[in-house]
Amino acid sequence: MSGESYYNYQARARGLNSVADVEVATDYMDACYRQLLGNWLPGDRSAAIYEVACGPGIMLRYLLRAGYHNISGSDLSACQIDLARASGLRATQADSIQELEKDADGIWDCLIAIDFIEHLPKDLLIRFFGLSHRKLKAGGCLILRAPNGDSPFAGRNLFNDITHVWAYTSIATRALLQMAGFGRVEFADESSAMIERHRWLKVPLMKCSQALLRFLIRAATRENIKYLSPSIYVAAWK
Repeated sequence: MSGESYYNYQARARGLNSVADVEVATDYMDACYRQLLGNWLPGDRSAAIYEVACGPGIMLRYLLRAGYHNISGSDLSACQIDLARASGLRATQADSIQELEKDADGIWDCLIAIDFIEHLPKDLLIRFFGLSHRKLKAGGCLILRAPNGDSPFAGRNLFNDITHVWAYTSIATRALLQMAGFGRVEFADESSAMIERHRWLKVPLMKCSQALLRFLIRAATRENIKYLSPSIYVAAWK
């Protein structure tokens, strides 16, 4: 099975077969993105934002809803790019890293790569981080989401895709980003942001459960695990 046919199957399996499906998926992620990315995205709605491996355009649609208009993306999957374009988004079918290499240095205010770096071999990941640093303006931000190597539940997201090759801990991710030249690096656990209904009950219950689990893990292993969600969000500033 080729990589493209696998991704096409994944898109169908996740129910992303039409513009309406992408709209529903954007609705589902809207509150999560607002909570986690609100302080990371540029304040200027005219900021130049590029999404690496944009898929059918869920993040781009969210950005458009939030008032950003200078946005674009790319992805290798033809069927997903067709969905993004059908929504009126600026999306190119291409290798995103090769597309970034064509850009002038210091051109982007923000680069976004959701569920992308876990697909890259280690040497290509290092290259991508260095490339992102060069293409961002001073003060620009790289935003990532990836399987959380800190979490005892990392395997849930790492192994749900046969093209995933690695999960990085917060320590390794920070070190790699700083090695590429980034300064401040922040992480965000997505657990509470993903809760949609009955937040008044579920969020306190989740926080209490996580606190207890952290205590038990530390008592059993001496490991101080701060981020427990299977996937983690990362922001790094140039």
